[in-house]
Amino acid sequence: MSHINKRTQSLLYQNRDKTIILIDVPRSIAEAQGTADAPSTQSLYSTRPLEKPHQSIEPRSRKARQQVRARLPSRDASISSFAQNLFAQALAEIKAEYPLDFCSERSTAPSKPNDTKQKRSNSGASLPVETDEMPGATDDGLWLSVAQHALKPQNPLVLPFSATVDGYEVAQMRDVADRIVSNPFAQPARILVPDPARPYKIPPRSTFMLSKVGQREALLFSSAAYKCFPEPTLSAAPGQFDFILLDPPWDNKSVRRSKTYQTGRRATEDPIRILEETLGKHLAPNGLLACWITNKRSVRDTALQLFETWGVRLVEEWTWLKTTVHGDPICAIDGIMRRPYETLLVGRQVDLAGGHSDDPTSDELIKHRVMVGVPDLHSRKPCIKTLIEPMMKESSNYRALEAFARNLTAGWWSWGDEVLKYNWEGYWTKDEPFHVS
Repeated sequence: MSHINKRTQSLLYQNRDKTIILIDVPRSIAEAQGTADAPSTQSLYSTRPLEKPHQSIEPRSRKARQQVRARLPSRDASISSFAQNLFAQALAEIKAEYPLDFCSERSTAPSKPNDTKQKRSNSGASLPVETDEMPGATDDGLWLSVAQHALKPQNPLVLPFSATVDGYEVAQMRDVADRIVSNPFAQPARILVPDPARPYKIPPRSTFMLSKVGQREALLFSSAAYKCFPEPTLSAAPGQFDFILLDPPWDNKSVRRSKTYQTGRRATEDPIRILEETLGKHLAPNGLLACWITNKRSVRDTALQLFETWGVRLVEEWTWLKTTVHGDPICAIDGIMRRPYETLLVGRQVDLAGGHSDDPTSDELIKHRVMVGVPDLHSRKPCIKTLIEPMMKESSNYRALEAFARNLTAGWWSWGDEVLKYNWEGYWTKDEPFHVS
């Protein structure tokens, strides 16, 4: 039996124990730009949803498959029967209970006049050529340039109320880099930059830091958190967050091809190690930590090591299973070269001094959830705000931080060298109410 949260249009289906979910990826991001009092009225430009799975890139012959498997670490060569059964059950239930397309109608970016070329996205879907106003391939260079060559650290910037009406003008993007910038109001604000022409929309009560995740920046961020949160709450000490979400730039072929975000291979500093050393003290007692990982076992091990360092126990494992609009996985679930899912590890900060006899990585001891969704632009993941809030002690009054963010979220802090990317208004339609297709 389905259970739909009536407050959201991004959760298309959810069972009663909230372990099987059908989520609309761009709408989840759009909804997180607003609040109940000031809801978002714009749609995020997206790719056309996949109609059929990707063309297979798997080795065709048995011999070729064996050769590829031989080159892979044994732990990466196959998927467990537990996971395969979990995915099959989720897809079967959604198809039985939700007999509609697996995503809502999407707004695709406008094409240049008289230009029929199509830009190929890493999701496999075609994206119309972006207009001259929209950031294209050079946009990533803008963010890296700002993050790597920003001026010396500046004092925090609290946007004035006039920013919610007329916008707040800055001469260049570097004026808002390497500093904490906050919109303390219940309405969205705008930051006006001469180039690009359209402004950046800052959601209600959101805070961001546009910078790389380096040692110097981590110290600056840490200091700012204590200054902005000098008083404790019922659940968090000064400078602490009840929830921290990480989407680290794990080094892999897909990321290197897309040329987005600094990865361990290109960066002079390892952002994971930097966070491990500085950010753990900002997680509140009994706070939640969530970390996106790739399907490489070594990446999982690194993430779990971070959990252990911060005194976090793995309690849930969420899998984003990517499908076509008709509910078919975008590639073979047990593929060798590519798999249609990503994993979010969710842990809770606990006192491990007494030790535990249970294995925290056992499938039987971890709650599993499957989020099914049609993928969008490369690197866009579902926004989990609606799903994580029921796990908060006070769902309407908590502190949250997303590190390595690519967009802002109302009420949250966000940090990263692309943190404003999808808040540029060129990625959004004009203000208009959501409609159910």
